[in-house]
Amino acid sequence: MNDTVTQSFQNVIRVVDNSIKLLKDTDILLAEKNYIPFLGNGLATESSKSILQSPDSYSTLVPQYIARPYALKDQLATRTVDHLYVINIQFTHPLHQNLQPTIATGHFSLEAPSDNIRNKFKPWFAKYAIFEGDIKLNLSSREEYKSVPFSDCADTLQFHIAPLISIKTNSDISTLIEEMYLLS
Repeated sequence: MNDTVTQSFQNVIRVVDNSIKLLKDTDILLAEKNYIPFLGNGLATESSKSILQSPDSYSTLVPQYIARPYALKDQLATRTVDHLYVINIQFTHPLHQNLQPTIATGHFSLEAPSDNIRNKFKPWFAKYAIFEGDIKLNLSSREEYKSVPFSDCADTLQFHIAPLISIKTNSDISTLIEEMYLLS
């Protein structure tokens, strides 16, 4: 039993670590198109943990998701951000008990340009739009989905989603990013 628990923790650590490496590769690919992560070196994930949490709560010890939003460098400089690209790696979700880890690449269009994107866009937006709405996801194909996550504005998220295990090489990452560029 002890070896099984140790191996399980090592496997979880490897999955999270490899996901972070995937995001670092994505940073490089998006930089070629002048997109930068506006959180700097930060990764978006749950903000806090609690001793009162349960395994099916939104704040588990294992990250529920890791998200990384990207904006055009020029738009950040002029404070006129009108869209973002978002990568959301979802490991688990309390509303989807049998969810296999997934990667979603999306284009987030803002209703109006934002002069303060850090206040406008919250890192959990993609997770919310994808997993907490009425979308019926099909992970066996690379369908395009569209969500208007909030009733008080016309911001939209168009995205593709795939099993995380479908990413095996840098070529797979490049393909995901190229498909993401076609969203809009």
